[in-house]
Amino acid sequence: MNELINAEIWSTNLYLSLQVYFESEQLPILSSWLNTQAQDNMNKVYQMMSWIYHNGGCVAINEIKRDVQNQAPVSALNELIEHERYMSRLVSILLILCRNVDASSNSFINRLYSDRIYLSTALLELLRILAQENVRRLPYF
Repeated sequence: MNELINAEIWSTNLYLSLQVYFESEQLPILSSWLNTQAQDNMNKVYQMMSWIYHNGGCVAINEIKRDVQNQAPVSALNELIEHERYMSRLVSILLILCRNVDASSNSFINRLYSDRIYLSTALLELLRILAQENVRRLPYF
């Protein structure tokens, strides 16, 4: 769970730096969504820390480093999607470990992440809708 806490803190850092970037690119909707994600991440961090302390554990927070690079919006989205895939795998792995070790922690993590919608999933659905709309509007030959 400490690894997930640190990943969520790193993720918050990523979301906030991309929020600033997308704001400068005049993409306020994406920027606002990233701010919401960052807040949600830190809420999860606080809940996990509290759960660990309540159950007699110890929280270990590592130093976080992230290089902000000038990048195109598509590159920034790719970075975000890759990061969300990583986070999804990390949560899945923790759930498998918890399921095999401790029902209480499994239930806690399940509740914490049950409503998370990853950007990559939302983007894929949006692309599917746009592709269907485009095909529907293409002229017939």
